Amino acid sequence: MAALGLVSSLVVTGCSSGEDAGEGKGPGAASSTRMHVLSRTPCALLEERPLAEGMVFRAGTDSVRMEPREDAHQDDGPVAYRRTSCYKTNGTPAQGGDLWLLNADAHLYEEVGPACHKKRIRENLASAQKLGPVAVDDATYWRNVEEEGRPGRELVMCDGNLLLQITALAPHGSERGSVDGTLGKVVEVAARLMEEGLRDPAAPSSSPTP
Repeated sequence: MAALGLVSSLVVTGCSSGEDAGEGKGPGAASSTRMHVLSRTPCALLEERPLAEGMVFRAGTDSVRMEPREDAHQDDGPVAYRRTSCYKTNGTPAQGGDLWLLNADAHLYEEVGPACHKKRIRENLASAQKLGPVAVDDATYWRNVEEEGRPGRELVMCDGNLLLQITALAPHGSERGSVDGTLGKVVEVAARLMEEGLRDPAAPSSSPTP
């Protein structure tokens, strides 16, 4: 299993809160106040970028929901979020071979807090359903998935007002043992590119520097 080193360094200032203090996930983790904004072309943040071992992704489908939706799963009542997504971006290994798939889905809340609350709900639900989530730190977890015969990796992270889900799928018929390392690299690098690409340059972070 890949050790999600890039994501670990990225979210060392990710979303933890007082209620999570002392759980031991991610030593030194502190709360992030970074703000992020929508992108009308989220696939552009990932396309033609080498994500793992020279593999590049392209031909994605952008989806942006400008009107806010309500997330009702909050302790203090519904909160609003907007969504930007890149669906089924095709990836080709540098040495040739069958296509890999990559989906990136970002929920951007209007304030800091709800994104990490929703991440914790998802992680707890995955644990309750015995879906094998693996905590990286308070801000990030990943789990193995499979879709239509494709072994895959899903990573969920929060940072400031951003809730990000990255899912990578290997080619049909791939043996998980032979693709796990690449899947781990793909989702962690894609998460870093999306998080950095969606940061709001007009809202400087007050988070500590990693």
